Amino acid sequence: MGCNADFGDRYAAEQLRRARHPLRKFIRGPYLSNLLKDVRGPAIDFGCGAGQVLSRLPAGSVGLEINRYLVDAACRQGMNVLLYDGDADHFSMSMLPSGRFRSLVIVHVLEHFADVDSVMRRLWGAAARLGLERIVTVVPGAKGYRSDSTHKTFVTLDYLEKHDLGSIAGFSLVKASYFPIDARWPGKFFTHHELKCVYDRVA
Repeated sequence: MGCNADFGDRYAAEQLRRARHPLRKFIRGPYLSNLLKDVRGPAIDFGCGAGQVLSRLPAGSVGLEINRYLVDAACRQGMNVLLYDGDADHFSMSMLPSGRFRSLVIVHVLEHFADVDSVMRRLWGAAARLGLERIVTVVPGAKGYRSDSTHKTFVTLDYLEKHDLGSIAGFSLVKASYFPIDARWPGKFFTHHELKCVYDRVA
């Protein structure tokens, strides 16, 4: 998640433009509702971007974001967002206290990493240290993945199985579903089709 030109001021400006567009906000509503029904709060929004998800998370939630322009914009809106470089911190979320949060939310972030399996293992390990009980991830379908030049890994259920990511650091994949149509094939044709995976901590 290193800071580079892909995630500078131009990237931030585009993310803010999308977040503020009335039509996009309206369309995004059902997607956010589909995500939020699986979130237990307070939550950590990893890679929170312009704050569309964070703004609707339970009270006490926090966002982590590498782009300082997006951090500043979110803070001006009253959201609790910390500037965070996962690479420098080895994805340990070391600045966060244990016992304060219940969920880790990672929405349209994993696909930006070239080494997703390694990043997931570190983040899931950090979630265990923090005492979290649930991790919710959302990644794009095939067409959505191809629509952004900053995407580096196409994360699918096959990818998770191939890299033995069904059980990580005491968390197990308990649910996987597609939205808005619960099938994989629409992702080949529709940009805004996504896969949601829910991991719960095993007692």
